Amino acid sequence: MSVSKKLKWKRALSRLRFCYDELEYTTESAKAAAPGFEKFYRRFCAENKIDISQLDQANKQRLNDLYGRPDMIDFEPDIHMDSGDSAIIPHDSNLSKHSEEYEMTADDIAMHESFSKLFKKIALKLHPDRIDKSLPEDEKEMRASLFQKANQALEDKKYYLLLDYADRYNITTPKNYDQQIRWMKRESEKVVNTVDSQKNTYNFSFSQAETEEEREEIIKKFLYQVFKIVV
Repeated sequence: MSVSKKLKWKRALSRLRFCYDELEYTTESAKAAAPGFEKFYRRFCAENKIDISQLDQANKQRLNDLYGRPDMIDFEPDIHMDSGDSAIIPHDSNLSKHSEEYEMTADDIAMHESFSKLFKKIALKLHPDRIDKSLPEDEKEMRASLFQKANQALEDKKYYLLLDYADRYNITTPKNYDQQIRWMKRESEKVVNTVDSQKNTYNFSFSQAETEEEREEIIKKFLYQVFKIVV
């Protein structure tokens, strides 16, 4: 591999890792903020004499369209913030599940085949049936755990993790660098789009709010978007 190509490959790999780190951060932040958002929402409504039960009852169809639950708001499937009148979109942060059918490209196929082969090499080092019996118990447990993670990484197409495990155990990695660079760039864009979508949800916005006033503004936007109530 030429120096130029190696630098491009390293940059693409580094960016992909960063994008996945961002996705994990935004996803976990939104999830962790959900209970606090609900608690603040209910307190805000109580303080402003807004009857939540009455709201839910009067907006059964709208809540059903949003959450599939006409009886109450479910704060787990977050929704995108919108200051206008466009429809609220239920948000699914699971990147591995796509609603649209996706036809694999030649690069996708080549990547999966080459990294499937890499996984088999890794399995020779980490599979519970292949682990050296003379190793300490904690080392055997760690390798068995890494085998499960490697298996999940292959399934989720997080090939960069397989590269990490291969480097850790001095395992030769795939040499199809041009395909890897192209694939990593496209994958990074897909992850960035998901991160941007996650950042535009109420739960994530609530997780980033630092003051009471900021949190109240988020709740006001939420009430207007869901119920058309101006507070």
